[in-house]
Amino acid sequence: MQLFGRKQPSFEALAAQAEEQVYKTCYHMMGNREDALDCAQEAMLRAYRAYSTFRREAEFSTWITRIALNVCADQLRKRREIVSLEALRETRGFDPPDGGATAQERLEARERSRLLQQALQQLPREARELIVLRDFRNLPYDQIAQITGLPLGTVKSRISRAREKLCDLLRQSSELFSSLSV
Repeated sequence: MQLFGRKQPSFEALAAQAEEQVYKTCYHMMGNREDALDCAQEAMLRAYRAYSTFRREAEFSTWITRIALNVCADQLRKRREIVSLEALRETRGFDPPDGGATAQERLEARERSRLLQQALQQLPREARELIVLRDFRNLPYDQIAQITGLPLGTVKSRISRAREKLCDLLRQSSELFSSLSV
């Protein structure tokens, strides 16, 4: 398809560029690798099926991120009543690169990552979405407003409140987060 003489990129080309960010979004929303992979795959499938309806008014990454968040929301609704003790015990996150840190420092970093992911899962879905988009994906506020359909001021205030709630949860969960530097 051509628009004004320029060929539009294929779905495959756009999806390849967005694949890692879709997975990361799903990982932070779902809290574990297996669910994130399932959700990312479902998001890509839904995006592929709906690509003909993509209006190009927004960036492809914005459009596919909204799809990924919707897939995660669907999955979270399905498992709301189910609490897996195994999932709570599972170590989450990635090991920090070995930059000469001591075993104790690496252990504390891994534990902080696990506690952060656990606290993130305790936030309401909407607050978690905003934290994931801003603090894990590093998206600008205006792009988050596009993705969520919220006014810019609302996005900023809700992110601020979500961060406060996350900090409170982290301070309560461990002495690793007892300082105000969270």
